[in-house]
Amino acid sequence: MLRRPQNALIRVAAFPVLLLFWQYVFGTDLPLLAPAMCAVFLTTTHEPPPLLMVILMGIVLAATAWVQGVLSIMLADYSLVYYSALFGVFFWCMYRTSENPQDLLAILLIVSTAMVAVFAKQKGIDVSSIPYALIKNIFIAGFVAYLAYFLFPGGEPLGEIGSGTGAPAPPQEQVWQLLVKALAVMFTLIVAIETNMEQATIITVVVALIIKDPDPQVGHQYGIRRALTTYGSLIYALPALGLSLLEASTFAILGFALVFSLFMGIHAIKKKASYNAVQLLYTSYVVLVYYGLTTYGFGAINEDLVRFGSILLAALLGVMVLVIIQPKRG
Repeated sequence: MLRRPQNALIRVAAFPVLLLFWQYVFGTDLPLLAPAMCAVFLTTTHEPPPLLMVILMGIVLAATAWVQGVLSIMLADYSLVYYSALFGVFFWCMYRTSENPQDLLAILLIVSTAMVAVFAKQKGIDVSSIPYALIKNIFIAGFVAYLAYFLFPGGEPLGEIGSGTGAPAPPQEQVWQLLVKALAVMFTLIVAIETNMEQATIITVVVALIIKDPDPQVGHQYGIRRALTTYGSLIYALPALGLSLLEASTFAILGFALVFSLFMGIHAIKKKASYNAVQLLYTSYVVLVYYGLTTYGFGAINEDLVRFGSILLAALLGVMVLVIIQPKRG
């Protein structure tokens, strides 16, 4: 296939959105997971993601979800024991990310643990089929990503990888700091589930991703970026949400979603956004468009405003934890 400068933009702007609409029309057991992961694969590096990475992600998610599903059934009447087991998982994840903030296994484990807990405890869903659904959707996302790289190879890089600041490494975290971080994530998850918050998974994951890094400055920056990119993706999703409000056809909404997805990417490139910022932008965008497809009337816009408020709340909670355990040094 021809290598054109705009190919990288076309890949990330079009294929996650197309996959989202494909699954919306033909159905899927876990909505949003495959389009969001497809956006992650397409914005991780400028080259196709390693096949081994895709396979490992699917296996890890399926295995951890299966173990947690078994625990949720065995400990259905023992919530304290169940949440204590989850606390151990979160502590282990915080320990791994203190050594390597980009530890893929720890990040995936945080996401899958929060998701399965919400399914089991808040929504009362049978989680026995989730492991198969997870691995299937990961492989679908990987296949679509590889197809995008095959049809539209090369292209100008979407952004810069890494900050390039050359800042010194932060000091090693102490055990009590890791315990407080894990406790904060666990407390957030329990409160979100017990109060039946609609965005329980999102809030828990965002708090965990903000506080996982041993460098508090990185956590602050992530919280700010997450809020800003959600706001930006909400602005570009408004036309699709407006068509949903008017009950337009699915193809009309798809057309607007693709066009404004391209506009959003062009704006991000002009602003010299990093790969991480572009990744946050497009994962938020597919989620917002999905709510526009599945919620009718003013409910679609209301859902997205609630989600934006949830992101702001999660960012605030994460930054507060960082202030408590790692105060500014004089």
